[in-house]
Amino acid sequence: MFFSKLLKWFDEYQPNCHNEQHYKTVMLLNYYDDMLTLHRKSIYRKLLESKDPTIINALFRQDQTLYGNLNEQSEYSLPLSLFLDASEYANVKHNWYLTAFSFINQIYFQDGSGVNRQEVEKNFINRDDLIRKEKFSLQTIREVIQVFLKGEKHGFQDHSKISDMLVFYLCILTFQNLTKEDILELKDEYIQLIPFIYQYSPSSRIPTYSMHDIICGTKVSQDIARIFNRARTHQPKYLHYLIQYYGIEIIEKESLNFYLSWKSKPKEQRNNITLFTFAEYMIESSFIRDHLQELYDYFWDAIDMKNNYVYFLSVWGLYIERYGIVQPKHFNNFIEFLTKNCKIMHKNQNSLNLTLYEFYTTLLASNPEFTISNFKDIVTKYTKKHCNFIIYLNQLLLKPSIFHSIKTNKNSTKLYDYIKKAGSKSKEHFCYLLEFFMAFDKVSTYTNMIPKLIGAINSNKKWLVRDETFFNSILRFYNIIKQKNPKEAKQLFEITIRSFIKTIESDNKSLMVKFDIIYPYLSDIKEIKYLFKQTKELLNDSNQLIEIFKHFIDLGQIGEKFIQENLDSMIDMEFKSTNKNQNLYRILGILDGLSRFINLETQVTKLMNRYFQMVPNLIVYTYTNYNINTMARQMTFKLLTNLLDISNGYERFVESLLCVDYTTDDTNTIPFTKIKLIFEDNLKVFDSVHQLIFNNKNNHIDIPQQDIIRIHNQLVSGIINQWNLVELSIHSINMTLMYFKPLISLDSSLKDNLLKQFKSFDVISKKSILRYIKENDIQILEYLNDFTLTGFTFNHNKIEQNFNNLIIQKLVGYITRDKSTKPSDILSLSLVSKLFFKSVCLTFQHYKIQLNQRLPDKYQISRRKWSFMSLGCYHLNYKDLERFHYQDVEDIFYQLSSLTISRPMIYLVNREMSNLTHLDIEIRDDMTLNCILQMMNHCFKLESVKFSFIYELNSNRISQIDAIFQKLFLNNSSTLDKLYFGYPATYNTELIESIKSIIDHIINHQTSHPTTFKYQIALTLKAQYGRLPNLDRIVSLTLSCTHLILAYFNKFDGQLKPNLFLNLQSIFLQVNAACQLNREVVDFIMSPEIELESLTIFGDHHTLQEMEQFKKPNLKKVNFILSLQPPKQYIDSILSVINQNQSIKSLKIFKVHSVVIPPIYNYSHCYYSYFIYLPYTTDVHQLNLGEFHSINTNHFIKY
Repeated sequence: MFFSKLLKWFDEYQPNCHNEQHYKTVMLLNYYDDMLTLHRKSIYRKLLESKDPTIINALFRQDQTLYGNLNEQSEYSLPLSLFLDASEYANVKHNWYLTAFSFINQIYFQDGSGVNRQEVEKNFINRDDLIRKEKFSLQTIREVIQVFLKGEKHGFQDHSKISDMLVFYLCILTFQNLTKEDILELKDEYIQLIPFIYQYSPSSRIPTYSMHDIICGTKVSQDIARIFNRARTHQPKYLHYLIQYYGIEIIEKESLNFYLSWKSKPKEQRNNITLFTFAEYMIESSFIRDHLQELYDYFWDAIDMKNNYVYFLSVWGLYIERYGIVQPKHFNNFIEFLTKNCKIMHKNQNSLNLTLYEFYTTLLASNPEFTISNFKDIVTKYTKKHCNFIIYLNQLLLKPSIFHSIKTNKNSTKLYDYIKKAGSKSKEHFCYLLEFFMAFDKVSTYTNMIPKLIGAINSNKKWLVRDETFFNSILRFYNIIKQKNPKEAKQLFEITIRSFIKTIESDNKSLMVKFDIIYPYLSDIKEIKYLFKQTKELLNDSNQLIEIFKHFIDLGQIGEKFIQENLDSMIDMEFKSTNKNQNLYRILGILDGLSRFINLETQVTKLMNRYFQMVPNLIVYTYTNYNINTMARQMTFKLLTNLLDISNGYERFVESLLCVDYTTDDTNTIPFTKIKLIFEDNLKVFDSVHQLIFNNKNNHIDIPQQDIIRIHNQLVSGIINQWNLVELSIHSINMTLMYFKPLISLDSSLKDNLLKQFKSFDVISKKSILRYIKENDIQILEYLNDFTLTGFTFNHNKIEQNFNNLIIQKLVGYITRDKSTKPSDILSLSLVSKLFFKSVCLTFQHYKIQLNQRLPDKYQISRRKWSFMSLGCYHLNYKDLERFHYQDVEDIFYQLSSLTISRPMIYLVNREMSNLTHLDIEIRDDMTLNCILQMMNHCFKLESVKFSFIYELNSNRISQIDAIFQKLFLNNSSTLDKLYFGYPATYNTELIESIKSIIDHIINHQTSHPTTFKYQIALTLKAQYGRLPNLDRIVSLTLSCTHLILAYFNKFDGQLKPNLFLNLQSIFLQVNAACQLNREVVDFIMSPEIELESLTIFGDHHTLQEMEQFKKPNLKKVNFILSLQPPKQYIDSILSVINQNQSIKSLKIFKVHSVVIPPIYNYSHCYYSYFIYLPYTTDVHQLNLGEFHSINTNHFIKY
C-alpha cells in the first residue's frame, strides 16, 4: 500500500524542477532498494530518460543496482542508448557498468539460457547452436562496444569481470550473428578492442601458481595443474574472426601499437599476462622475428617477478621450439630456475604440472651440447623419479637434435648404456622408453623386448599413465614383429587391446584415449574380431561401438554378415547378463545407430522376441505418477517401425510380453504381489510403445488390417488367459480393454473367459468397465452390458440438459477452486463462453483461489474488462498488491475478503475494511505490529484470524498485542468464530503474566460465545542461548497451549511432562541429525494424558526411523515435511504403521526442495524460518484415505 504511494510520486515528478516534489523523489530513490520493481512498473525507464543528474546518480548509487535475471522480471529490455546517454548527464561511478551489462546479457540470451563458456571456447566455429534466429543489428553491437569502452575508461568497481564477459560475447558469440556488411562496418570499433582482447583472453583466467604449488605435489596444486593443462589445450583464438574479416596485416599493426604502448609503461604497471597473450597470438608475425631478443628479455623479467610462471613458460616454450633460445644467459638462468627454484628433478617432488617438464624438455633440446655433456646426470635424475616421468625422458631422447647427437657422439655406446640402464629399472620404465629403443635398436633385437612390454601392460601399479603415446608405440612395435614372431605378437596384441578398452571405459577421461589410435594397426580379420570380442565384453558406450562398426564398414574390412553375427552374439550374451537395465540401453543404442547403414531385420526381431526378458524395469516412480524411460521407448519404436516386416517384429514383441516367466526368479518363488507389479510395469512399457505405433496420428505406418487384427487378438488372448483382470489395477484393465477395439470377432473360449472374469468384479468396478467401453467405443465388448449374459446392466447414456446460469456458475466455481486445477485449466474454462468467463470472475471475487504454480514476477495483474480480477478479488497476499497498477492498489486492498500478511507492512489503514472476514498475519517487526493495531480500528466483520508472532516478545510488544485483541473482540464479537494465536515462549516472569492475561481474554471470549467461537494457542519452545530452559517456570503458558511447536527439543531432556500440556491437540516437531526423535519425545506423544489429534514432523527421513508415535489413539492427522527425497520403502513403512491406526483420517507428505537450515545454536530462528518455504513446495503426496483398510485388500490406496 505504501509502495503504491511511492510509485505515484515517482510517476508524477517532473525532472530538473528543483521543487519539494523533486526533493522527495531524490530522497526516496536514495533509500529505496528495489530497482527491479521500478523496472517492472516502467518507472525505471522514465527516470533513466529524465536527463536529471541527481536522479541518475541516485539510480546508480553504490549500494544499489538493477542486476539479476531480467528475463524473469520484464518482457522488454531497455535500449543501451539510454545508459550511454545517462552517463553523459551524471558522474556515474558505481553501478552503471553492472546495470548496463545486465541488459546486454538479456540481449544475448533473451530466454535466459546462457552458454557453457568453457565448452564454447573449445569449439566456437561452425556451431549451429550459437546462431540466433534473428541477427544482431549494427547499432546494438556498436552500443555494446561503446558500453565496454566506457566501462574500461572509467575503471568502475569490479569492472574486470564484466569486461571479461563482454570480450567473450563480442569475439566469440557475435560475428556469426551479424551480416557481412555490418561486420565490415564495425571494423573501426573492433580494432579498438585488440588491446583488451589481450588483456581479457582466457589466459587471464588461468590460475596463478605460488612457488609452493610448483614445488610440492599437493592435491591443490595437482588440481590447479589439471585445470591449467585443460585451459592450455583448448586456448581459443579470440582474434579468429577479426583476422578472418579484417585481415592479419591490420591486426599485426594494431598489435604492434599495443606492444609499444605496453613497453612505454613503468615496469610496475605492466600486465605481463597481456604481453604473453600478445606473444602467443602473434608468434608467426614478422615483427616478432625482428624483436626476439628484446621480447625474451621482457619474458625473463616476467618470470623473475614470480607471477604466473606456468602460463609464461608454456608460451616461451613455443618460442624456443620455433626460434631457439637466442641468448645463452636465458638458458643458464632457466636451468637454475627449474632445477633449483622449482626443484622439478628432485626425487620426491612429483608435481603433476606437465608444462614445467615439457618446457624443461624443450629447453634441453635447444642446447644439445649442454644436454650431452650432462647426459648421465639428467638420465639418472629422471630414473629416480616415479616411472611416469620417464615419458619426458623419452620425449627428450626423440627430439631430433638430441637423437642425432646421441647417434653421432663419439661416446654413443656409453650414452646408450645410460638409457638402457634407466629402462632396466622396471618393466614400466622400459615401456615408456620403447619409442627410443625402437628408433635406436635394430629390429632383430625386438624379440627380447616382448616380455618386458607384456609385464608393463599388465602392471597393477597405481597412477600409471596409459595415454595415446603409450598404446601407439606398443602397437607400432606389434606391427613390426607380428610377421616374424606371430605367437608372441598375438599375446602382446590381445593384452594391449584389452588394456586399451579398459582405459577407454575407465573414469579417467583426462587421458583422451580414442579408437583412432588403434585403427591403423588392425588389418587382419582376426585382429578385428578380437577387438569386437573385447568391446562386447568391456565397453558400455554404445556410441563408441557404433563408431567402431562404421569405421570398418567404411574401409570395407568387414561385411554385413560379420556385423550381424556379432550383434547376434551380443544379444545372446546380454540376454544372459544380470545387468539388465544397462545392457538394454546399450543394445538398443547399437541397433538404432547401425540400422541406418545395414540390414538388421533379423537382429531387431530377435531382440523384440526377448525384449521383456532383458528389461526388468524402465519405469521411474514419483509421488503421484510414473515416468517411462523416453530414450528406450523412442529407440524401440524406431527399430520396430523401420522393419521391413513390422507385423512379424511386432508379434515377437507381443510374445516377449506374454512369455516372461512371472512365477520364479533364480532362487525363490516370487510373491504374487511382486509378480503382478512386474507384469503391470511391463504392460505400461509395452503400451507406451504400442500407442506410438497404433495411435499416433503423425505415423504413416502401413500395417495390413488382417495383421492388426491378428496381433491384437494374440495380445488380448495372452493377457486374458494368463491373468484374471480382477487382480490387476484399473489402469492395466483399461489398457487391456483398449486392445480389443480393432477386433471384429472373438473366439468363443476367449469370450467366455472374459465374461467369467467380468462377473467376478464388484458393482462399482463393473460400472467403471462398462462406462470405459462405451466412452471409447469398444463395440466388440458391448456384450458385457447384456443382462441376459452377465446378470448386470448399466445405463450410461450421456444425459444432455440445458443448465441454467446458476448451475454453470456452481460447476465453474467448484472446478476453479479445486487445488488440483492448473492455471491453464482455468484459462481454458473461461474461454468456453462469456458466461463461463463471468463465472470464473465471480469465483475469484467470492472465493480464495489456490494456484499451485506461482505466476512469474514479470507479469502484472490487470483489472481491465477481460481480467479474472475485473469484478474484484477475494483473497490476496499483501506482498502481491505490487502486481497491480499503483492506481488500483488501494481499491483492491479495501475490497478484499481474505488477506495474508507475511511481509513487513508500513501502511496505516484509514478506512473500513468492509469485506474483510479472514486475516492471516505473521508479525516480524514492530512497524507491522503498529500497523495491525491501526488496522483493527477498521475491521468489523472478521470471522477467522490467525496471528503468528515470530520474534522475541517484550513488554511493549505484549501491550500492543493485548490492545490488538481487545480491539478485535470489541469490533468483531458477533462475527469472530476462529482465532489462532502463535508466539515464542519467554521465561521472564513479568512477561509471562502479561501473556497469561492476553490468553485469559481469549478464553473469556470463548466462555461468552461457547457455541460460535473456538481458539487455538500455539506455543513455540526453543532453547535460550547461554542457558537451559526450565518449563516448570512457564506452566501457565504450557497448560493453555493447544498447539506445541518444538524446535531443538534435545535441550528439554527430562522436562517434557504430559501434565504440563493437558490441553494439547497438535504437535509440530523439527528433527535433524543433532536433534533426533528420541524415546522421551515418543513417550510424551504417546502419553494417555494428552488428547492429540494432529502430528507434524519436519526433517530428514534418516532421522525419522521411530514409528510408534503414529499408533497414538485418536490421532486424526499426520503430516510429514521431508527435506530429502525418501526412498519408496520408507513411505511403505509409514503407510504400514499408519494403516494399523483406524483413527487416522488424513496423511500428507510434503517434500521441501530448498531449505537453508540455520545453525543449531542460532537461537534467533525458530521453526517459522523453514515453514515459509511450504507454500512453494512441490512433489506433494496427499492421501485422504477416509477409513483405512487392510493392506491386503484391493481398495487400499498405496504409494
